Amino acid sequence: MDQYWGSRKVLYTGGEKKWQSEDPSHKLLRIVRVREHGPFEDFANAPICTYLGVLTLSRLARVMSPHDIFFLVLGMKNVLQSEALEKYFLSVFLNENFVTSIVRDLKELPPPSPSKPRSSVLTLNPHGYPTEAAAITELKLIDRLQELKYRVLCIPTIPTFPLVDGFFFLNSPRRTLVGLQMTRAHAHHTTTSTVRQFTEHLSWFFTNWEEFAQGLSWEMIYVQHADSTMISKWQRCVPVNPNNETDAEKEIVAFRDGRVHQYQFVLTRGFLSKVREMRTQQSWGKGIGKKVGEIIGEQSAFRSGEIYWEYFNDFYMCVPTGSRQ
Repeated sequence: MDQYWGSRKVLYTGGEKKWQSEDPSHKLLRIVRVREHGPFEDFANAPICTYLGVLTLSRLARVMSPHDIFFLVLGMKNVLQSEALEKYFLSVFLNENFVTSIVRDLKELPPPSPSKPRSSVLTLNPHGYPTEAAAITELKLIDRLQELKYRVLCIPTIPTFPLVDGFFFLNSPRRTLVGLQMTRAHAHHTTTSTVRQFTEHLSWFFTNWEEFAQGLSWEMIYVQHADSTMISKWQRCVPVNPNNETDAEKEIVAFRDGRVHQYQFVLTRGFLSKVREMRTQQSWGKGIGKKVGEIIGEQSAFRSGEIYWEYFNDFYMCVPTGSRQ
């Protein structure tokens, strides 16, 4: 509850205690109760809300290594729902080392004829990766439409946001919308209504979307765990009622088949090891890695990597198999 107390704004935080909102010494904290496998409980910190969590993680991702961001997100797997973890994980796309590493492993899903296979814009321009993030929140919380910008990772905090977990725009080598989707499913087909809802959300959130969308290419990147059932074929867009397909639905299907390219990235143990080695090499240059090696030894370092993989497995098994189709 907001109230003004004299010339200072006061927030009541519960009970009768008042909080002076202009006092920078007050901290906003969220404590959650955690019960994992047994009867014992623990307490942990968690982001106050997904919106602030996305903005916080995006800032950290620009200064931390991919390894450290992975560990930071994985450390929250017991205190947050899987949908929120997916969004926080996408912050690693703000890290140049992560993006330049995954482009080597992007595999295109063969597009339907007459479209021809082509390299992803990230493969051709890995240094065009997003450099900042924006949280897409509910429309009622937005006071005005937002300006469309390239290289901004947009992460929806709305649970019902359609089609993607996140997206960004690149200007080179071609104007492209890059959608990101984490999934364990062997197929991730979508419907014309979902695609329509997605473009509607963009028009509600961004200024001049209709004009900006003219001539825009689309790419979808499906991020999968190595133990998932692999996506191997082009992910179709089908009408809601195949027996009564409207002209508008036919246009959406034709657009997806002709203008959208799809890619798969598989997170493997080898990739995570490569990310961990990258972080070690960076630390070694500062004299940190050598000291760590002297202290913990090679076996302990190996065990650290095993724990890392186990944590990631636990997290990824929480990812829904059929979200945002």
